Amino acid sequence: MPVVDHDMLFPANQEEVFGMIRRVDEFPRYADAVESVTPLDDKTYRWQVRANGMVFHWDVTIVDEDPPHMIRWQSLSGIRNTGHYRFSSVPGGTRVQLTIEYHLPTRLLDKTVGRVAKPIIHHISRQAFERIRRSLINDRALESRNGSSDSET
Repeated sequence: MPVVDHDMLFPANQEEVFGMIRRVDEFPRYADAVESVTPLDDKTYRWQVRANGMVFHWDVTIVDEDPPHMIRWQSLSGIRNTGHYRFSSVPGGTRVQLTIEYHLPTRLLDKTVGRVAKPIIHHISRQAFERIRRSLINDRALESRNGSSDSET
């Protein structure tokens, strides 16, 4: 199975970062290719992603969760995939490690779609990480401005 790994430092505490990433249905805000993530229940989501002119759908369920340390999922339909986030407190914030494994069902798909799948998955996950990080930085700046104006009055 091909694997995509990401690792990033987020400038916030572990609980805040975990909470933001756990709100799976908000991922369309963070990655352009993610058209929708629809909750089916509190742990199952239907993803719709558009990449290279093609639309992909799959259902994913969270199979293990240890807030604020880890989230693990697996697909129930569509492109077979599994993955996990690991969160650890480090100086300056929270380190998040993401691993995604996926399997294309036929050799033909692996040779055609597989060639573009890994770069697409890598791009989507990197873009989501970067936008979540930027959102946390912006939230911190806003809190800082609001905190200093409150103390000045």
